[in-house]
Amino acid sequence: MSNYKFNTFGFNFDDLGKAVDDFMHNIKVNDIFGADASHTIPAVNSFEYPTYLELQVAAPGLKKEDFELHVENDTLTISARATDKELPEDVNVRRKEFNYLNFKRTFSLTDKFDHHKIKAKYEAGVLIVSIPKKSEEQKTKIKVDVL
Repeated sequence: MSNYKFNTFGFNFDDLGKAVDDFMHNIKVNDIFGADASHTIPAVNSFEYPTYLELQVAAPGLKKEDFELHVENDTLTISARATDKELPEDVNVRRKEFNYLNFKRTFSLTDKFDHHKIKAKYEAGVLIVSIPKKSEEQKTKIKVDVL
C-alpha cells in the first residue's frame, strides 16, 4: 500500500491551517473596526550563523531584569513580566499600539545547539539571544565511564 495521499484541491491543507491560525492569533476585533491595535507578542528575528543561532526579540520599554530565559526538554522559553507605569489622572491614552510588558515565546532547539552556553543581552530595546552550536566533537563523541 502506498503512502500517497490524494488531494483533489491542489493545495496543502496544513499550510492553510497554519495561515488561518496565524491570522486568528494576530487579529483583534479592534483591528477590524479601526480602534487601537494592541500588539502584545514581540516580533523575533532569527539568524543562523556558522557557529551559533541568534534570536533578536523586539521588546522596547523593558529592563534586562524583566526577562526570564530557560531551557527545558529542548525548548527555549523567553518571557517578560513588568508593570506598566502609572499615568497621571489627567492623561488620556489616545492610542496604544504595543505593550510587551508580559509575554512568553517558546522556541524548539535541536540537538545541534549547546543549551548550556546560551547568552543574552538587552540593548536598545532588543533582547539578543545567542545559542552556540555544538562542535563536531560534542555531537559525535560521548565518554562513558566504566563502573
